Amino acid sequence: MTTIAGPETRYSQRRLWAPAIGVMAVLFVSSHFSGVPAGPKIIGFDKVAHFFVFGLLGTLMFRRIRIRFLEHRRWVWAFAGAMLYALADEVLQFFNPDRSFDVLDWVADAAGAAVAIFVYRNWGWYRRLLEWEIWSRK
Repeated sequence: MTTIAGPETRYSQRRLWAPAIGVMAVLFVSSHFSGVPAGPKIIGFDKVAHFFVFGLLGTLMFRRIRIRFLEHRRWVWAFAGAMLYALADEVLQFFNPDRSFDVLDWVADAAGAAVAIFVYRNWGWYRRLLEWEIWSRK
C-alpha cells in the first residue's frame, strides 16, 4: 500500500528535526563565546560534557533519520552526522582565539554518540523511557 504524503505530513516530519537542530544551534553559539564555558572545576569534566551532549545529538539524529532503502543502516548515518558536526564544531573552535581544536574532545564526541545510539537502538526499556509521553495530545 502506497501513501502520498500531504503538506501536513511533510511539515510534521520536518518539525521533528527541531530538537536536533536546537542542540546543534546551542553548540554553534557556544563555540563562538570567548573563553572556556563555565562548569565544575573537575579534571576531565569537559570530556564528560562532550560525551553526553553528542550522545544526545546522536540519539536525536537516529530518531529522525528515515531512508527507506537503508533503514537497517540508520545508525551509521546518525553516527556519521554527529561526527561531522563534531568535527565542524572543533574546526570552528580552532578559529576562536580563546578556544582550541582538541582531538580528545572529538574522541569524546564519537564515544558519546556511539554509546547513546547503541543503547537507544538495542535497549527497548531505555527507548520506551525516552519515548514516554509526559502529557496526552488529546
